[in-house]
Amino acid sequence: MKKPKHILLKFLRISFKAHKAYFFVLLFQIIITSLMTLFGAYTLSLLIGQLEKGIYINAIYMGLALVGVEVILGLLNQFAQRLLDVHQSKMSEAIDLVVSKKIMELPFQYLEDPYYLELKKNAEMGVNNMGALYSLMSCGTRILSSIISIIGLISIIITFDWMLVIILVVGILFNVFIVYIMMKSHMKFYKELLPINFKYGYYLNTLMSTTQCKDFRLYSIGGLLEKNLNSFSIQIAKNFRKSNLKMKMYDSLMSTLRYVQMAIIYSMVGIKTLVKHLPISSFTLTISSAINFSDCVTAIIESSAGYIRSIEYITPLVELMEIPTEEEDGKEVLESLETICFDHVFFKYPKTENYVLEDVSFEIKKGEKISVVGLNGAGKTTIVKLICRLYSVTQGEIRINGIPIQNYQKDQYIKAISAVFQDYKLFAYSIRENIHPQIDEESLEAICEEVGIKESIEGLPNKYESVLSRNYEDGGIDMSGGQKQKIAIARALAKQADLLILDEPTSALDPLAEAEIYENFNKMVLHKTAIYISHRMSSSIFCDKVLVLENGKVSHFDSHNNLMKEKDSLYYKLFTSQAKNYKLT
Repeated sequence: MKKPKHILLKFLRISFKAHKAYFFVLLFQIIITSLMTLFGAYTLSLLIGQLEKGIYINAIYMGLALVGVEVILGLLNQFAQRLLDVHQSKMSEAIDLVVSKKIMELPFQYLEDPYYLELKKNAEMGVNNMGALYSLMSCGTRILSSIISIIGLISIIITFDWMLVIILVVGILFNVFIVYIMMKSHMKFYKELLPINFKYGYYLNTLMSTTQCKDFRLYSIGGLLEKNLNSFSIQIAKNFRKSNLKMKMYDSLMSTLRYVQMAIIYSMVGIKTLVKHLPISSFTLTISSAINFSDCVTAIIESSAGYIRSIEYITPLVELMEIPTEEEDGKEVLESLETICFDHVFFKYPKTENYVLEDVSFEIKKGEKISVVGLNGAGKTTIVKLICRLYSVTQGEIRINGIPIQNYQKDQYIKAISAVFQDYKLFAYSIRENIHPQIDEESLEAICEEVGIKESIEGLPNKYESVLSRNYEDGGIDMSGGQKQKIAIARALAKQADLLILDEPTSALDPLAEAEIYENFNKMVLHKTAIYISHRMSSSIFCDKVLVLENGKVSHFDSHNNLMKEKDSLYYKLFTSQAKNYKLT
């Protein structure tokens, strides 16, 4: 995907939509900062002007008034900065919500694509680790306020001597050239740092993971990870030292140029003041304006450097936000699921050449229980992803009730499907909320009893209100893999969908517990359609038909009893090889 253009404008649109109030606070601070700069240029000149006229009492009043204005502007500036800090935090939260919502709306294929996963990491690093959001806004504020101040200061300086403006502009050009070199060096550093930082983050997060500490204690892998972490930590520190040294050299060079420039300006203004017998107030006004001009230019240059860095950091976020969302939604409403038909379906994952499914055709009728079996990589989980509309077929068609699935309204379609995936997730909420937030007590207990988890839950101090995390709640709990898997299955059953898909739902259970769950499933999903995917063959016995996949193709689609008659088939070999391991002696 090409990098987007007009990054700043696009980011401003994103952030303005996320939190408008932040921009009004920025405008307020720009006005106050500009007023402080311009007022600072006139302060000493106005006071000296009164003293030159010999009106000392007016000079005292003038001094008090000037101090009062300075205090008011200072307080307003502090107030603006406080507002900015508050709304900066709100803006960061708003951007996080916008990005989260965007990720939820992306087609699923992007979430399994390494390029877009890397893009998401880069966006998170730029916004959170490198502070690009705050840096971009603060740099923009300083640049705008400095430009406004410079316009006013030039009008003062040019009335004294237009040559001063030329000297100041020459200084600007030299500084811009230095900043350009500095930015090239910094961006090179940033690009070199990214892969190192990701690896460092991986080792750090892995070592801090509580779920892997047993492996660290038993095997030498913990020491290896720690060694790699230290290595990358040293490498990062070395790169930062090298980069910081270069930045200091560039800063020193710019400071030297500024001092030389100001020395020339002081000399020119001083000589002209003496030769033409100009008032001291004119001298102080010009010098103050020149100093403030130089400060504003320095602020613009420094902020521009930060702006350029921030634009580079923010680019992945803008690119992420520009990814097209889900395809146009269908118009048909799925009221009940009667049939599922795969009609000569071909499928290959994006950016790959080989087909995962080739010419797959079968039909499932309402209420049927189907077991999908096959070796690893045969395409079992891919079938589930296609039914759930996580991917679209490459060729062929999937129809529900004779209508292509993409013609249905997505929200209504998803309501009809409930699934337990291999990599299911439970969340740091109560057991009840993980199963179904609005479920009634009777249904909750019935489902948990059916999946064999009720007794374990009711033995807990808080029972169904127990929070499934010890990280965020003092009274939180942890459960075994098998118990968590049963809760995930209970969640799928609680959805009350027409189609239930179980993709390796019992991998953490022993064979007897697995068989018990499948028997209970048949009682609970009497009128529903169910698709079971499992490496264990025990699920096939309870199903109406078995779909056998070999290398992405359907080799058989028949009942367990009929398939067992074909002793040369893959299904027979798989079933008998497992069955002998389950015999009790």
